[in-house]
Amino acid sequence: MYTVEPLTPQNQDQWDAVIQQCPNTTAFQSLAWRDALASAFKQLTPVYRLIKQQGAVIGGLPAFVFQPIPGIRLWHSMPWNLFGGMYLMDSAPANPKALITSVETAAVEKGWCEIRWTLTPEHTAIYDDFFIETDYERTNHFTHLLKTNEDVNALWHAYNKRVRGAVRKAEKSGVAVTDTDSETALSTFYDMYLMTIKRLGGTPKPRTLMQTLLQRKIAKLAIATYRNTIIAGLLYLCFNRTVTLWCEASVPAFLKYRPNNGIFHYIITQACREGYEWIDFGASPPENAGLIAHKEQYRANQTEFASYTKVVSPLKRALWTQSEGALRQIYTWMQ
Repeated sequence: MYTVEPLTPQNQDQWDAVIQQCPNTTAFQSLAWRDALASAFKQLTPVYRLIKQQGAVIGGLPAFVFQPIPGIRLWHSMPWNLFGGMYLMDSAPANPKALITSVETAAVEKGWCEIRWTLTPEHTAIYDDFFIETDYERTNHFTHLLKTNEDVNALWHAYNKRVRGAVRKAEKSGVAVTDTDSETALSTFYDMYLMTIKRLGGTPKPRTLMQTLLQRKIAKLAIATYRNTIIAGLLYLCFNRTVTLWCEASVPAFLKYRPNNGIFHYIITQACREGYEWIDFGASPPENAGLIAHKEQYRANQTEFASYTKVVSPLKRALWTQSEGALRQIYTWMQ
């Protein structure tokens, strides 16, 4: 039988130590990620819980309550369909019923209009039947995962030949890739990122979020330069055994020099040398065949996961559904 205990300033030093003993945890479960999101988004309130069994801490339950407008609050195990859910140490038996019940009870007491769990691929396979049987609606997603190898040459030869050709072209063209902690480089990258997001029609993440992640040493910024000009960059996250490729940007006029391929190869090489086991290329929109094909050219494998949603207050959820599009446009404009 599990019990949960709120994460507080007095016990939060236990969080990362426990989470790193849970299989396949990533930066999105770290304390630094919680702090960065809570600082950058005033609409997000962290409601993290330590999971205990017979008084001993055996795992964690990271989650946020999202309040986009007054009166509307949604409980998400992690925003943006990133991996959340429950994390237990290898030695702990998996039985999520008590944890899920505790969240549902809190939803009624606190007036949350929606509960959403987004699970890792492993937990999707383990817990899927339980969520479906308890009236959660499943939404399918997928990411691309690359198993690293200390032998960088083996990974290099596994790339599609077009990727190897693109990396060679970047090098021969004089494109140099490196990590940087320069504030000037971050500013240049962020301006480039905003233009990239606008071009692709997405919603940008705030600069303050990136800055905090870099300061907490959970993120790194890789930049590609050509003749002393930054022409592409990628903010990536490092935690436990996984490197996650996150925010990417480039200048279209310089894409002929293949800077993005150079950056991907650089990060993969660094991950191998530093002993990480996995590189997560991130979730892809199912309709973006080009992006999916690009990731698979590095021999990253498409890996399924799912989110599970239960609406607690249909009226409030409908109000948020009607407002979401307009509020997202305002937020994007502000960024």
